[in-house]
Amino acid sequence: MGSPFAVPESTEPLSCCFRPRLGERPKRLGEIVIRGDIRTQSVLHRLPATSLLVFAVFTAQAGVEPPPAVRSPLESIRAFEIAETDCRIELVACEPMVQDPVAIHFDGEGRLWVVEMRGYMQDIDRSGVHDPIGRVSVLEDLDGDGVMDKSTVFLDGLVLPRAVAVHTAGVLIAENKPLWFAEDLDGDLVADRKTLIDPNYAKDDIEHSSNGLLRAMDNWIYNAKEGHRYRREGDGWIHEQTEARGQWGISQDDWGRLYYNYNHSQLHSDLVPPNTLTRNSNHEPSTGLSVGVTATNAVFPIRPNRATNRGYIPGALDEQGRIQEFTSACAPFVYRESLFPEFAGNAFVCETAGNLVKRSILVDDGVRVTGAPAYPDREFMASTDERFRPCWITSGPDGAIYLADMYRGIVQDGVHMSPYLREQSELRKMDKPIHLGRIWRVVPVGFEPPKRPSFSNMSRDELVAHLANPSGWWRDHAQMHLVERRLVTAIPALRQMALSDAEPRARLHALWTLEGLGDPEPEKLLPVLDDGEPRLQAAALRVLRLLGVPDVVLQSQIARQAKAAPSQEVALQMILTLGDLEMEDADRFALMKDLVTPWMGDPLMRDAVMSGLAGREIGFLDFLLASSNPDSMETSGLEFLVESLAQAITKSREPKAIAKMLSHVETEALDPRQRAVLAGITIHRAALMTEPVKLEAEPLAARFHSELQPLFAWPGHVPPPPVERSAVNPLNPSQQKLFAQGRQIFLTTCFACHGADGQGVKFLAPPLAGSDWVNGSPARLSRVLFHGLSGPITVSGRRYDIPEIQPVMPPLAALGNTEIAAVLTYIRRAWGNAADPLTSGDINKLRIESQGRTVPWTEAELVPFDFEPREAPETSKSTSR
Repeated sequence: MGSPFAVPESTEPLSCCFRPRLGERPKRLGEIVIRGDIRTQSVLHRLPATSLLVFAVFTAQAGVEPPPAVRSPLESIRAFEIAETDCRIELVACEPMVQDPVAIHFDGEGRLWVVEMRGYMQDIDRSGVHDPIGRVSVLEDLDGDGVMDKSTVFLDGLVLPRAVAVHTAGVLIAENKPLWFAEDLDGDLVADRKTLIDPNYAKDDIEHSSNGLLRAMDNWIYNAKEGHRYRREGDGWIHEQTEARGQWGISQDDWGRLYYNYNHSQLHSDLVPPNTLTRNSNHEPSTGLSVGVTATNAVFPIRPNRATNRGYIPGALDEQGRIQEFTSACAPFVYRESLFPEFAGNAFVCETAGNLVKRSILVDDGVRVTGAPAYPDREFMASTDERFRPCWITSGPDGAIYLADMYRGIVQDGVHMSPYLREQSELRKMDKPIHLGRIWRVVPVGFEPPKRPSFSNMSRDELVAHLANPSGWWRDHAQMHLVERRLVTAIPALRQMALSDAEPRARLHALWTLEGLGDPEPEKLLPVLDDGEPRLQAAALRVLRLLGVPDVVLQSQIARQAKAAPSQEVALQMILTLGDLEMEDADRFALMKDLVTPWMGDPLMRDAVMSGLAGREIGFLDFLLASSNPDSMETSGLEFLVESLAQAITKSREPKAIAKMLSHVETEALDPRQRAVLAGITIHRAALMTEPVKLEAEPLAARFHSELQPLFAWPGHVPPPPVERSAVNPLNPSQQKLFAQGRQIFLTTCFACHGADGQGVKFLAPPLAGSDWVNGSPARLSRVLFHGLSGPITVSGRRYDIPEIQPVMPPLAALGNTEIAAVLTYIRRAWGNAADPLTSGDINKLRIESQGRTVPWTEAELVPFDFEPREAPETSKSTSR
């Protein structure tokens, strides 16, 4: 390769790429090789021997490991263990050809696109994090041996790029904030034009903002973290809101189900199609979205992992210093290729801090999916090289498993770095060197690379045929090319495939390809509703409605099939579809009840019903109570559906609907149905006492149930306001200055987990607005900031536990007394909170009182501090009165 492998003049040594060398034997369980001859000598990354010796003596006394050695690719590859004896690991590319890779994607010509986040953590202080030095490069294997020979920078000058997706006419590239569509107009693999698709695609937060860009089965492009989805239409783009999903990376299985994860929880999935379970603003589904797939988050590293963000927490590390559970899970990937038949449908997840990749075997019953570790006491692959940092997994046209390895010491963004990890990183000099990186792949022993594809030159018929390819990568690309090249002349062949192909996955891709092309005669696809594969039937209900089959036709089809005892997955989709159809409510309610009754005990089915009833809840409640048997309520699950209906009606604050609902509890003795209605109302007790709903007339139910009287107003009855604390004292000028300073600290340090509005962020942290922790004792609240908080927590009467929140809030002890006083003053007066401000003197006193603590608190341990002191500290008294 010549000059690309010349070592640049730099204080940061760069290793070189290797050519294959055959015959390298396995080091451990599997075969790990770099095939062929080394093209050039490796630049060994080592500190001087004397420095290492001095450091080793010092760190042995201090209980800190020495700096992680920077190994050449040859040394690094020998550090792998792989669980499968018939697999081998190969090097595909390395520095300087690729630097800081965070995402990879193969295009239809077999070229590998790499997102290089070169601005990430250039030093321990996060210097230059917004430098426009990121880029997207294209790697090419010119001789077909599986090793990349050429790199072309497609687009540079980017700030923290994080995702790429190649399409037929251009490339979607996600930057720190904007999303671009870049086009190569002259075929030289260099972008000539870029169009802004969304200026606010991502937040300015590396770990907690949009990424992914997965083109899913339904022709939409989905993202991890933020609730965005995109779709190209003509020369423009459609941008819609969807459910927020995961943290870093997103994947799909053969049926289009979406998978994602959170750094502490390895695999989650949606059990329903996007945007179908969240249509009712008055009902929050209890399941169906972000459902945990695996029962365990245990991991088995093969080296100590003390340099992890939560390494200071008791139990986080075992006696050898190895993490015991996921702490930086990312990049979930469902394998859908034919090269490894035994891996089909399995999930692979990166654990970046643990230097490993986990494999889970998934079991899909059509409605739910569960996963279990493929190995009881080891991982699919793991390394003793601490700088091995897998952060993305994908497959290529050859069916191999490809991994992006950032290959660096620090993989924790400084904004979220705990003081413990910062100390570890500084002592061990983990922030240097930077701008390294490797791409690895896993293939079977004896594997020979196949010929590269050329989708851009494929004919219509070739593309249709590839929808039946055993490889998901080929099926996905064939569908994309048919849709984006607008090959409408393929519609007759696609219809035939959807109706009669022997392979269910081919029929599914044909259906969604027809949706993408806008089949003008969708009623010809009605026979798919009787397909022998239930998941095809469910998909057909979605596709036919999107293609414009009249609602009356779909209603008739659903009514016909409802009489034939459909499977649960089909019944679920029927219920979801009924919520969107224009039809008489009496017919809708009858069909919904018939479909949900066999699975009334399943909360997913009840949530599906609730989602489709927005604005119709009182009608369905009347219907359900009139047609149900109260004697079977307590065992059927019907009482939970009735309670959900009552909650939604109450939350709507519609006086007429509420009055009608109250008419169902106009007796002193209540049957199970009536008790469920009353329970649904009183769940909103706090909000109703603060602002009672005004009814047109006195409800008879209030005479029998006095607990309703403070919740509703009517002519002649105005409930007294709830007892409140005395009026809040306004902030004086110095406190207002502290408040303003605290807001800036919060928006820099805290908002990613707690939300800028203080309402909390699902799967990260509970709300601060209205929180009894925030408005309560400073002695308890300050200790959370000093030392952190681990485990579940109860906030204002509601229990929050993993995975709804992260397992630990790291301490903010690195902040000074004034800074902590500022941020606490801010959160105690923002979003309607009305607690007293605090001063640096208050914080200093509280910090002294809590000295000696070295690990995060638990909620139970903080109970003794859950009180308001009888007399505030002098500094507080002098400034708050």
